[in-house]
Amino acid sequence: MVKKILIHGGAGGIGSIAIQLAKNLGAHVTTTVSTDDKQFVQELGADEIIDYKTQTFEDIVHDYDAVFDTIGGGTYTRSFRVLSKGGIIVSMLEQQNSELMEKFGVRAVSQFTQVNRERLSKLAEWVDRNKINIHIDKTFSLSEAGKALDYLRDLYPRGKIVLAI
Repeated sequence: MVKKILIHGGAGGIGSIAIQLAKNLGAHVTTTVSTDDKQFVQELGADEIIDYKTQTFEDIVHDYDAVFDTIGGGTYTRSFRVLSKGGIIVSMLEQQNSELMEKFGVRAVSQFTQVNRERLSKLAEWVDRNKINIHIDKTFSLSEAGKALDYLRDLYPRGKIVLAI
């Protein structure tokens, strides 16, 4: 059972859902976001919020059971330091790093969604009961798909962007 989890990119589409899922499972949630997104993730249920622009997460959090990485690169590598022995890091972007796994005594996996009826039913129940909310930052028409991609790349939306067909 994960008691403490660090979620990188908590204001993004995946991170914002991850915060809500972790809270519904009873975890203490810490997340990294920019100053502008602090209130947003607090409303989602984050217990601790780290401003990645002014704070160094690995100096603040220690002995965590899990890290969920939606950023990759140096953030992924530095995240190994915050895990307790036997902890796990799940990355949306990085492949397993055997050297770091061995050095810190933790597991690392690349995110692979294993969908089954039980998990989807539980998720649907939480959505129906308003325990999980999907934040839609902006909607674009299908003809504006290029603008949507630019928006996603340049502005780091809170939650998801939607293409309306």
